[in-house]
Amino acid sequence: MIPAFTRFHVLPPFEGERIASAHSSPYPVTCGELVRRFASGAERCAILDGLLRYRSELRGLGFAHGFQWLDGSFVEDVEALEKRPPRDIDVVTFAYPPPGLSQEQTRNLLRQRPDLFDQARCKQDFRCDVNIVNLSTAPEWLVTQTRYWYGLFSHRRADALWKGMLQLPLDSDDELARTALATLQGDTDARSA
Repeated sequence: MIPAFTRFHVLPPFEGERIASAHSSPYPVTCGELVRRFASGAERCAILDGLLRYRSELRGLGFAHGFQWLDGSFVEDVEALEKRPPRDIDVVTFAYPPPGLSQEQTRNLLRQRPDLFDQARCKQDFRCDVNIVNLSTAPEWLVTQTRYWYGLFSHRRADALWKGMLQLPLDSDDELARTALATLQGDTDARSA
């Protein structure tokens, strides 16, 4: 379950008096929960649509085992905080390479699909600010990468406020979420007309 925003308009870094893994950031979430919680306007729906398309493309290439950390203004109440909608969603994908590919083949795959692995292209095409971490890498490097992303994502850039983030498995209820999002987008379009 995604916790309520704090009085600072962010997800809490943990809930309760004692930090317990089930009640601390990154909070586990499904695509359906993400849509139900954050599909509250046209901009947010467009970002969710981009995220769902991005996830589908990754899985289509074989990046199907792992999870994504979701952060940025999208998982904050930026509308109340800054009087604007979010522009994108920050996504770090922690994934195992496609099965059966060597390291060189995986590197070639990444180079062949800049639309999925280049930050500028992904922001333009999917409204996702992306990075990827190889879960099959050396443990020392994996710890270094995780520490970096957790440190960056767990604090707001402008004022260093400690905040929470979400964790979405690559294998989730994406199709149900897409159906729910299409319904919500239709409702939003009808209200705009």
